[in-house]
Amino acid sequence: MSVRSISHARTKGRGGSAAVYALAAAAAFLLLPFGRPGRPFLTIDPALRPWNLDAPWLWLLPVLALVAAAAALAPLPTLRRGNVLTFAGAGAFLVGTAWLLTTKTPFGMGALLSLCLLVVVVGYGLSLSGRVRADPFVASSILFTGLLVLLLVVYPLVTVLQAAVVVNGKFTLTKFLATLQTNRFILIENPFTPRSEGALVRYFALAGLALGLVWSLWRRQPALRVVLVTLASGLAGLVVGLMLFARGAVPSSLTLAVIAATFATLLGLGFALLGQRTRFRFVKASLGAFSVLPIITPPFILAFSMIFLLGRRGLLTFDILGISSNWIFGIPGVALAQILAFTPIAYMVIQGSVAALDAALEEASTTLGASQWHTFRTVTWPLLRPGLANAFLLTVIESFADFGNPLILGGDRNYLATEVFSAFAARFDQAEAAVYGVVLLFVVLLVFYAQARWLGRGSFVTVTGKPSRRAFTRLPGGLEAVLLVGFAVWAAVVVALYASIIYGSFVQLWGVNGTLTLKHWRDLTNAGVPVFLYTMRIAAISAVPAALLGFLIAYLVVRQEFWGRRLLEFGSMLSFATPGTVMGIAYILAFNTGPWLLTSSAVIIVLSFVFRNMPVAIRGGVAGFAQIDRSLEEASTMLGSSSFRTLRSVLVPLLIIPIVSGLIFAFVRAMTAISQVIFVVSPGNQLTTVLLLGWVEQGQTGRAAAMGTLLIVSMLVVILLLNLLTRRRGGITGEVVA
Repeated sequence: MSVRSISHARTKGRGGSAAVYALAAAAAFLLLPFGRPGRPFLTIDPALRPWNLDAPWLWLLPVLALVAAAAALAPLPTLRRGNVLTFAGAGAFLVGTAWLLTTKTPFGMGALLSLCLLVVVVGYGLSLSGRVRADPFVASSILFTGLLVLLLVVYPLVTVLQAAVVVNGKFTLTKFLATLQTNRFILIENPFTPRSEGALVRYFALAGLALGLVWSLWRRQPALRVVLVTLASGLAGLVVGLMLFARGAVPSSLTLAVIAATFATLLGLGFALLGQRTRFRFVKASLGAFSVLPIITPPFILAFSMIFLLGRRGLLTFDILGISSNWIFGIPGVALAQILAFTPIAYMVIQGSVAALDAALEEASTTLGASQWHTFRTVTWPLLRPGLANAFLLTVIESFADFGNPLILGGDRNYLATEVFSAFAARFDQAEAAVYGVVLLFVVLLVFYAQARWLGRGSFVTVTGKPSRRAFTRLPGGLEAVLLVGFAVWAAVVVALYASIIYGSFVQLWGVNGTLTLKHWRDLTNAGVPVFLYTMRIAAISAVPAALLGFLIAYLVVRQEFWGRRLLEFGSMLSFATPGTVMGIAYILAFNTGPWLLTSSAVIIVLSFVFRNMPVAIRGGVAGFAQIDRSLEEASTMLGSSSFRTLRSVLVPLLIIPIVSGLIFAFVRAMTAISQVIFVVSPGNQLTTVLLLGWVEQGQTGRAAAMGTLLIVSMLVVILLLNLLTRRRGGITGEVVA
């Protein structure tokens, strides 16, 4: 008999707990206001108690809850009891939800508690009736997580799609098409230049068609293949032409993504090879700290520090080289900031592929007489394709989704991520912001699809289970020297940028008055520290449910079998794949009115953090569960433990490191987030990164440098504590990715 069958059998006859939950749902309905009058989340308004509402049919909720309680205690057959609990609980839940939706009244504490308790009642019913072959805890968890993902991930994205094509309550593509035709979106013919950019773009497209046709004919491809390759080459030529000659958000974002992804991937590959195959141990130690940088650093902090070092009055450009130029404000500056920020991410992705290589393959090649270069080109390089493709496409996604760097260094260029914010906050056009959000979301999901298709075509297995103790082939001397010089330059630039932030917090006015002062730190004590402490509190509050909910979803999708399991996994990871600016505008559109009103409160900030960082905990939990044999759970279940007790007493202690890692990671990412929360913050709920970005835009560089220093140092301390914890505790560690 399987574990699920045993667990299901032991749920038969259990009705007392279901009755308690049903009675509690009825009590919450009767004692607490079902709605609230406005935005304050914890408002208790007696006028919104059930007996003060003109809604007789709403009283079906407690009636059905009492029916469920009676059925749970009645001596009914298990199947019939489960059916009554399922339909009575679901009916009561739908009645309450329908009243909120039809009246558009913001939900109150009574609605929140009673509806949540009714979900548990339905979970008991599904378990007892056998519709979900698991105990009530698992059935209720499936319902809870599914509803949360539906409400807080899928529904906001649907509102963005709706806002792009529904204007003033009517479906229309006019606004969508009008936005796509604006110069901010794409501008091909520039009226202020003598040349015809449109003609140049067409020439590139025709050149691509010709090259594709010649190449496919030379390779003697089938007719259909010739057509497809020719069209793909023509499209590639068109894209290159647009990148070189067109303006607007699409060409700028595309150019930026290609530049940043190419250089970041190549640097990440070089550093990963260097870390594994160099003779110098200090380089390997330095690369360990190297991988921490993107976690502890706010997304735009390097752009801010580049102004100190490379700006018009920068230390390197003006004071040393005597150059006063605004070259960093535009694509060159944003690309450099993104390369510096995303190279560690590419390195961490490629490092796994490099570490998984089998040294025996390279040894076989050299034994057969191949040179180091030939072995690298014909053996090592092909096996690194999955890691390279993953790193490149991930960096493309990060570049498209990046908000802070283009906002600070973008210059006179438009970018997709910043146009979402500009349309919403500067031009006050929600429909236009939604259109940009839809385009950005489409581009990112298209890249994800391309990644899956690209990596799914071939097999790159190098780990077969057979032991291999052979040492890896050393890098060719010339290549190692180039990589060492490249890493030294990269490290020097990064250290200089971070040092410039620290130094900038102690001078009167960077580039004008270099007198040392503590003024910015004194100002920070009054203007910044309260916001910093508030942000820490919000981040800590959100980190706990993010880690626990992610762990629970990982448990459900890995250890349980139920209808919709893949949909739950996909929906849970969707918030991680969606750019932050898109999720930010989605939360504003979804939760700014109606029954789910949450804006201008700390609750919406917490929820945005929870569902933005939850996928990291899911991936860590999935990796951890893959290392634990199911026999441990089977033994616990056969000894009479429920799923909840098995999860709490057996699995959680074994997976404490992934849970803690997910919690710390969620905390750090909440402290450094900007793209999503800039939409949902309010005057009474200011966050550190939003305040820091505002100071940068206002020219208060000294105060911003002090806040940036405080943020980086504090996050570094948190990461070091995490490393200390994971070293001291043994056991299984899951994968936590940035």
